[in-house]
Amino acid sequence: MNREAIEKRLSVRTYVNKPLTQEERMVVEKILKHAETIQTPFGNLIRFFTDHQDTTSDDEAKRIGTYGFIKNAPSFIGGIVNNTFEGIIDFGYVFEAIILDLTRNELGTCWLGGTFQRQAFNNIVNEGEIIPAITPVGYPTDQPSFKERMVRMVIKANRRKPFQEMFFDHDFEHPLTKNHPYNDIFELVQLGPSASNKQPWRILVDENLFHIYLERTPNYATSVPFVMQALDIGIAMQHLEIGFQEIKKNFSRITLPHPQKEGYEYIISYTID
Repeated sequence: MNREAIEKRLSVRTYVNKPLTQEERMVVEKILKHAETIQTPFGNLIRFFTDHQDTTSDDEAKRIGTYGFIKNAPSFIGGIVNNTFEGIIDFGYVFEAIILDLTRNELGTCWLGGTFQRQAFNNIVNEGEIIPAITPVGYPTDQPSFKERMVRMVIKANRRKPFQEMFFDHDFEHPLTKNHPYNDIFELVQLGPSASNKQPWRILVDENLFHIYLERTPNYATSVPFVMQALDIGIAMQHLEIGFQEIKKNFSRITLPHPQKEGYEYIISYTID
């Protein structure tokens, strides 16, 4: 089911113009309540909120700055975490789990990290905290709008980096090939959404060790008050763990001595049994 959700998920920017039913709002609340119990990689606590519209207008989209980019969204959800590098990774890790749960329940979503007004939620954010991202939640339309198709084209939403640019075998001189035994796991990571589809995660696999790195895109998203690409690392970690679970491998997260590469920022390692 997790693989199916990853393969099925799309960024939905145009929704059927009707509010969520009470039953579906309860589904959303249940998903968020469960998300707050997830043990995050770096131990940060995250609290989530919902923002439902009871009409079929785009008034709330206008208030929070998504109008024109997101159309007819009946609800939004978001989360709050400490504004640290590790906090943002943890947020990406848990929020992607939420996105996949909503996908399994036939609800459309879209990661929004830089295209909304954070000050619209200042009343629920404490000092030192941040809302890294929100998502609309609603019923996807059968056909995306012309503008949505153009947005997907601009960000190359259907293109993915090749394996040899993201995954490495034993050292950084040997890119991973498509016949690697953990191929299926890396395919799930490759399918992860990322800001502007940059896919900045890098993974070095050495037998039963998986070292996770970030290759930052220079001068990217400097206008937002946090490290945007830390979200992408959290998403990649969520997908990697889903892959481990799919092949029934127990795993542990740990900080280990690791190979160095200029421009690559070490995050954490996994060991599997």
